[in-house]
Amino acid sequence: MADDPVHIMFSYSGCGDGSMMMSNPRVLVVAEKGAEVAIIEEHFGVGEEGGGCYWANPVMEIIVEEDAKVVHSYVQQQSAAAAHTKWTVVQQNTSSHYEFVEASIGARLNRHNLHIQQLGPETNTQLSTFHFSWQDKQIHDLHSKLILDHPRGRSHHIHRCIASGRGNGIFDGNIKVNRYAQQTDAGQETKCLLLSSKALVNVKPNLQIIADDVKCTHGAAISGEHDPNAIYFFRARGIDVKTAADALNFAFGAHVINQIPFKPIEKKTLAYFKELLTSLRQNDE
Repeated sequence: MADDPVHIMFSYSGCGDGSMMMSNPRVLVVAEKGAEVAIIEEHFGVGEEGGGCYWANPVMEIIVEEDAKVVHSYVQQQSAAAAHTKWTVVQQNTSSHYEFVEASIGARLNRHNLHIQQLGPETNTQLSTFHFSWQDKQIHDLHSKLILDHPRGRSHHIHRCIASGRGNGIFDGNIKVNRYAQQTDAGQETKCLLLSSKALVNVKPNLQIIADDVKCTHGAAISGEHDPNAIYFFRARGIDVKTAADALNFAFGAHVINQIPFKPIEKKTLAYFKELLTSLRQNDE
């Protein structure tokens, strides 16, 4: 793998006259046989009001050839008034490895279509995604689709979502294990945290298995309050309930953000996430 990752930064802004400008950036990545590459993909608004009102419609297409490895980190911190519709399309060949970490925090409307297909045996796919709907009427929508067509494929998807205020989170996760994908090991887990009574999440993990020699699991959990045992752990050490809840909220999202393998990006994303949580608490007070 190259010493430094390929860092791709997309900056957007509106025109300020009430109209909505649209951008359609496209990126194609081909990791040839035996290659290893790390990619950082950042999307953010610039200018007044964080970029104002605009529509970003990017596509990232990745081809991972035999024995190649791609580590892909994706951070979305668009303007609070923006629309962001994103496609990530990945094709993996024999014995390839694709690792994806997403932190989507910005945009008024955010939709991510994540489509991955394993095109050979002994293929490994690791996905970790985090979405945070922190402003009123904000929508974060993740539709993932993973198709396993060959023997001994491995995949695991961890999804986390936090919704506060009148925020809305959506997760439609699909894993399809076709007939010839025997001895597959596939897992999917989604957990959602509601920070207000008016927040809303809709989750639909979907595992379709046609093969008969597999190890596959999936599950979903939605909670409107923290584990009382976790709160008690903090209280027993002299920490008040609000501070304990703040720490647990931060840890919930950091579980995914910490998996970004590049420290400067990880720290910057964690700092922004913490800033938003602090702002929410101050508004509640």
